[in-house]
Amino acid sequence: MRWVCILFPQLALDAALRQRPEPDAALALLSGTPQRRVIQAVNAAARELGLRPGQSLTAAQALSKNFASAEYDADEIAHWQQFLAAWAYRFSSQVSLHYPRTLVFEIESSLGLFGPWPQLEARLRQELNALGFRHRIVSAPNPAAARVLANAYDGLAVTDLEQLRQALGRMPVERLGLLPGAA
Repeated sequence: MRWVCILFPQLALDAALRQRPEPDAALALLSGTPQRRVIQAVNAAARELGLRPGQSLTAAQALSKNFASAEYDADEIAHWQQFLAAWAYRFSSQVSLHYPRTLVFEIESSLGLFGPWPQLEARLRQELNALGFRHRIVSAPNPAAARVLANAYDGLAVTDLEQLRQALGRMPVERLGLLPGAA
């Protein structure tokens, strides 16, 4: 079988930007208590103002007042991951939401319908770009390998076990997605 993993590295931010009238305006996603608001994610315009994830809202406001903010909402992230899973069912009947901010689905049976992998990959990218979601796409012989490889690669297509061994062997340990101390 062949699987694809689509990782959404900025799912919360992309979801928030989709709902804004000016998606290019500076935006910071916030979390924390009212006494200690912390930036979780920023778009490119906010980054240009000097805002960074992990920064307190107070520090960010000292740098600039020219940005909007929205709540970093885990329920909203789950909603958008479900939305993307429904979208992925157009391409496969086996879709998994096992990993956060990620879709994994089987594509071997879809290649006959949608064409060879480069054609299907181009279509996935085009549709995700139109939906406003940044992504990384990797295909591999099994879902776990596709997910691990998506931590470090975009556009990688591994078709056999020897290629898989080589690709995984080049992976930096810190990019494997293992829990601390597991490596």
